Amino acid sequence: MKTPFNLRAFALRPRPLSGLSILAALLVPGATLHAQALDTTRLAFDIPAGPLDRALNSFARRAGILLSFSPQATQERQSAGLSGRYTVDEGFAALLAGSGLQALRQQDGAYAIGATGANAGPLPQVTVAAQQESATGQLTGLVARRAGSALKTDTPILETPQSVSVATADQIEATKAMSLAEALDYTPGVISQASSFNRMVDDVRVRGFNLANANTGMLRDGMKYQPSVYDSSQEPYGLERLEVLRGAASVLYGQLSPGGVINAVSKRPTAEPYHELSADIGNNRRRQVTGDFAGPLSDDGVWSYRLTALLRQADTGINHIDDNKTYIAPALTWRPSARTSLTLLGSYQHMRTRFVAPASAALTVNGTIPRSFFIGEPGYDRYDSEVYSGGYVFEHAFNDDIKLRHNLRYFSGDAVFNYLSYGTLNSATGLYSRGVVNRTEKSEGLTTDTSLEMNLGGPALRHKILAGFDYFDSTYDSKRYAGTVSAINMNNPVYGATPVIGTTNNGSRTESQQFGLYLQDQMKLADKLVWLVGARQDWVDSSVTTYSNNRRTPARDSALTGRTGLVYLADNGLAPYASFGQSFAPQAGVDRLGNRFKPTESDQFEVGIRYQPQGGKTLLSAALYQITQTNGLTVDPVDATYSVQTGELRSRGLELEARSAFGRLELIANYAYTDARTTKSNLATEIGQRVSGVPYHAASTWAQYDFGGIGLPGMKAGVGVRYQSEAPVAGLNYQIAGRTLVDAMLAYDLEQLSTTLRGLQLKINAKNLFNRDYVQCVAATGCRYGEERSVIATIAYRW
Repeated sequence: MKTPFNLRAFALRPRPLSGLSILAALLVPGATLHAQALDTTRLAFDIPAGPLDRALNSFARRAGILLSFSPQATQERQSAGLSGRYTVDEGFAALLAGSGLQALRQQDGAYAIGATGANAGPLPQVTVAAQQESATGQLTGLVARRAGSALKTDTPILETPQSVSVATADQIEATKAMSLAEALDYTPGVISQASSFNRMVDDVRVRGFNLANANTGMLRDGMKYQPSVYDSSQEPYGLERLEVLRGAASVLYGQLSPGGVINAVSKRPTAEPYHELSADIGNNRRRQVTGDFAGPLSDDGVWSYRLTALLRQADTGINHIDDNKTYIAPALTWRPSARTSLTLLGSYQHMRTRFVAPASAALTVNGTIPRSFFIGEPGYDRYDSEVYSGGYVFEHAFNDDIKLRHNLRYFSGDAVFNYLSYGTLNSATGLYSRGVVNRTEKSEGLTTDTSLEMNLGGPALRHKILAGFDYFDSTYDSKRYAGTVSAINMNNPVYGATPVIGTTNNGSRTESQQFGLYLQDQMKLADKLVWLVGARQDWVDSSVTTYSNNRRTPARDSALTGRTGLVYLADNGLAPYASFGQSFAPQAGVDRLGNRFKPTESDQFEVGIRYQPQGGKTLLSAALYQITQTNGLTVDPVDATYSVQTGELRSRGLELEARSAFGRLELIANYAYTDARTTKSNLATEIGQRVSGVPYHAASTWAQYDFGGIGLPGMKAGVGVRYQSEAPVAGLNYQIAGRTLVDAMLAYDLEQLSTTLRGLQLKINAKNLFNRDYVQCVAATGCRYGEERSVIATIAYRW
């Protein structure tokens, strides 16, 4: 049964969305079973000739199925490979032709290899050849069923008592995400700043709380990453997936924003060869070349590698703002046995652009400032950053029940960050005054995480116990100077002025050492009830040195945080859950009496339900939550020049998400209702005020379809719709208007034209297809125009 859907009406006339109507829309596609779809769906395969066991592994991973066979059955057998589009049954038939073997489908939907003919008989003892989905490995499609961020273990999302979403590498590629924020455009509960800012740094809000750097929620490979948000941004092309754990999570990661964590998982070496080269061309003179190469370095698979690289030169829709980047990330894995692996991960990134200074709502909402206007000076403004990181991920299983993990990374970032800012308008002359900011930034961070995972118990009650400790040593040095410069006419700008820089350093140096011990137990009772309990003790030593007076302010904080949750696993695929978690975050400064401020403390209560049909590629989720953050700073009623810790912020909401792949259609749909506001303050005007830039309603959907079944082999199209309702801004007596944006994608495999073009694909992506004008604000003087329409054509070659 097809549901009529008027895309144009939805895109151009956004209406308030109710939770019930969105939930009904999300549940429509969930009934179709993936196992049935596999019988008729033809997927594209390009498997080279070689050993049969390697060919079968590649086939199973591409098809997204579980496969098992005896190594003796495939020993010394070769495969002619597979190229073209096949169903699962057709692919197995072609791969196994003449081998005397056949693929037998089991009752649970998995496949096993056995002998053909009358003497097939019982299958020999099997060993798993194509492993199930991994929380860090390659994943085909838009639907992830496992995640590692929520529990620091590779766990099915269905068994996790907290909201978690995964944006896969295939999703990042399909939507042509150019920043981490854009990669999360189709994730519920995530609100970002304008693309003109997020191309430079990663700055997003989750459930109304800001996640800007390692101390507030940005992770890389499960560990804290950059000490400062201004170091740089993470390149989405270098990621295997992005995991968003929503809500309080200090029990695993220490000091954090109560909004949760965003964990970027690096691309890693693969056991099967993979090669990709692509070139982009787009509006604003965009030119980009990327490459992704991976595979074994030795016949026995002990050594494997990955090399990911990007080179871009581009302008933007704002005059004199370019978007140039160089990125390279090598990785090497040593796997001497099935129980031991060591992966070295490195990266280098150089960004060259300019900062888009924020303006007031009065100048942007009414379109006073031209969209392409540049307030700075081309000869002065610059954002030039270099970031290096290097480390390793080590894992050793002593036996089937005890596993040791030890990870480490060093980070170094340098940035020159000079820009001119908006001042005041002289209505008589039409000239706009400008402020001057001159900054040099340097960050260093060393992070490590060591844990022991133990599986205990029997069929009736099983324990997965995780015990570990982590450490993060970070330094952020920021030298900041002010200056003066001549005014400029916005409507007829004449550039060439030279700013005069002052001599007073208004910056500071922040040093921090964080150490935490954590203990967690995932208990599973009779494969029906999952009970999670966890606790963590943190110690934080920090100091801030203010350069203007050379004053050093030391601080020492500690916190004990906890977490618990229950999940019930029903036979029909439903999994209701409930959980409680805590977060904390130290605060700098002292009160009127000289007492240091205590860390903020946050509690989260969440209830939800998930649905994952047996054997299918569908995951539906719904969650209700409330987060309360206490110890917030508010004005001291005795002396307004000081603060006291009686402020409170509360966020509550509803989140719905559907991810599904059935037949040739893949779908993402989500909705979030977020009510984040100040509930306690010594300023009466702040009580009840909502968090700036966070709308009540946000919804998005992305659907892509393979037209091979209707006579257009090799053709795939996608369309996305992103909606946000109007959003409040502190200090304004009105709200910033909402928006509905449309994205689109069209791809074609050129091998359909000629076999000599095998492996070539042409793809066109458009963001903000109808070039909708809109403004995004995080404060009354913190507004930027939204990104104009972008169109990018990509030609890619994969072999």
